[in-house]
Amino acid sequence: MNLYRRVAALATAAPQAPAAAGPDGAVLTRAELMDRIARPRPRHPGAGAEDPLAVVIDQLRAQREGGQMLTLATSGSSTAPRMVRRSVRSWTASLDDLDALVRPRPIGSPRRRDDGWLWAPGTAGSTLTLYGVWHGLGCGIPVLASGSWHGVPREGPLAEHAARASVIHCVPAVLQDVLESIPERVPGSAGSARRGGSPGRRVLSLRTAVVAGGRTSARLRERARGAEVRLVEYYGAAELSFVAVDPDGGGLRPFPGVEVEVRDGVVWARSELLAEGVAGLDGWAAVGDRARLRDDGTLELLGRPGVAEVAGHTVHLAEVEALLAGVTGVAEIVCLAEPRPRVGERVLAVFRPEDGADPLAGLRAAARRLPPASRPGRFVRRVQLPRTPAGKVARDQLADELRTAGATLAGGRGA
Repeated sequence: MNLYRRVAALATAAPQAPAAAGPDGAVLTRAELMDRIARPRPRHPGAGAEDPLAVVIDQLRAQREGGQMLTLATSGSSTAPRMVRRSVRSWTASLDDLDALVRPRPIGSPRRRDDGWLWAPGTAGSTLTLYGVWHGLGCGIPVLASGSWHGVPREGPLAEHAARASVIHCVPAVLQDVLESIPERVPGSAGSARRGGSPGRRVLSLRTAVVAGGRTSARLRERARGAEVRLVEYYGAAELSFVAVDPDGGGLRPFPGVEVEVRDGVVWARSELLAEGVAGLDGWAAVGDRARLRDDGTLELLGRPGVAEVAGHTVHLAEVEALLAGVTGVAEIVCLAEPRPRVGERVLAVFRPEDGADPLAGLRAAARRLPPASRPGRFVRRVQLPRTPAGKVARDQLADELRTAGATLAGGRGA
């Protein structure tokens, strides 16, 4: 069953139930959504491409007319975005498995009616955002597709819808912003007494965060626990769809129905969820993400290939990031390769501190635990980091900005 048929069946069962709200905050009932889908295709389909709800409605319209394929863009965090073609079925096939992980229920019990919304912030350039909209529409959860991320909305319809969100699909950097708006529970207190948070920016109903597209730090997990928000972390790609999932903090394991291997340090996957033309003759595909298998069978991601050649030593920048990201007071850190006379390159670490924090001394102390070639030669503090439409750090753009500011970086060698 494609997404259109799922949405149509839900509309028949409860036509006046809320279906979705877009960046303007206006709510469409299921019947109104079906009416919007039934309208003729826009003369200029590129218009409103930043609005994920408008793009999904156009996808549903195409499915209603018999379309079987989707064209999606990769995130473009470290390379230029690429267009990926996949079948509608390859995306719809994972909806029920994901929903069972996001909204678990006892075996044999009926699907519960969740009174919350699903929030999918981000533009249509993010497959994570688009899939979040699919998840809500296909599983009968009202969806807030709020568009480009500008922080937790403070007022108006978007703020009201966000306050009802029980599930969010987002990257870790967005989740951090959201969690800062949720007061933490006071240790040892009864009931729902909480502390912290910013007045007027509270997302009080959030129970589950579906997170991908970046490293989830131990501190972010702790912050989620303090806000009583359960994390469902997954690893995937536009070309591969879901590969591995961690629904309980126990580590990434293969998503239902997906075979996973690590070959020469690179993740490979085989499943019915793959995009068109990415698999080899044996049915396996990879996008170059590095990882290792732990002894307990879980997958440890090390990021896309990004190296610095330091005096004859190959330094994997993702491994340096993994260590430094755990330093107290670091909100985000990105490592890049910077050319240097005689040694070839050195590691440059660009970090964004948490509000009010000064983690530089901690970063230098942590760097001393690394092999000499892996230690950053420079640390650069940034109040903000450039972002892709999906909310990830735009590494190539960051390198360009630093180059323009006078920090010469190796072209195309960023992590």
